[in-house]
Amino acid sequence: MIKEGNKKKSRKESLGTKDYFEQYWRYCSALRNWFVIYGIGGCILFITDKAKIFQDIPFIFKSLVILLLFGGVAVQIILAFINKCIHWCVYWGDESESFGKSWLYRMAKRVSSWFWIDVAIDLITFAAFVYATLLVIITLLFCRS
Repeated sequence: MIKEGNKKKSRKESLGTKDYFEQYWRYCSALRNWFVIYGIGGCILFITDKAKIFQDIPFIFKSLVILLLFGGVAVQIILAFINKCIHWCVYWGDESESFGKSWLYRMAKRVSSWFWIDVAIDLITFAAFVYATLLVIITLLFCRS
C-alpha cells in the first residue's frame, strides 16, 4: 500500500491499472483485427484467382499459403473465444456471489492473468503469416514460368 497523506491507496489505483488495461485491450483488438484481415484477404486472393500475378503459382504453393493464412486466422479466432469465455466468467463471478465461489471462476481469474497465452498465439500467427508471405515472394521471384 502507498500512503498518501492520511489515505491509503493501493498500488493498482495509483498506477491507473484500469487505464493501462483498456489501452492494452485496444491494441490487442487492433492487432487481432489486422491479423484476421491479412489472413482472410490473402486467402481470398489465392482462392479466387482474381489477381493475375498469383495465377501462375503452382497449386501446392497456393495450398500451403492458404493453409498458413487460414491457420493464423483460426488461432486468433480461438484466442478471441477463449478470452471471451474467461472474461465473462470473471465478470459473472464478480457479480454473483455463488458463482464467485466456484472452481470455474477461480480458474478463469487465474487464466485471465496469463499474458503468455496472447503472446504465444500472436507469435504463432505472425510466424505463419511471415512464412506464407515469404513463400509467395520466393515463388513469384523464382518459380514463375
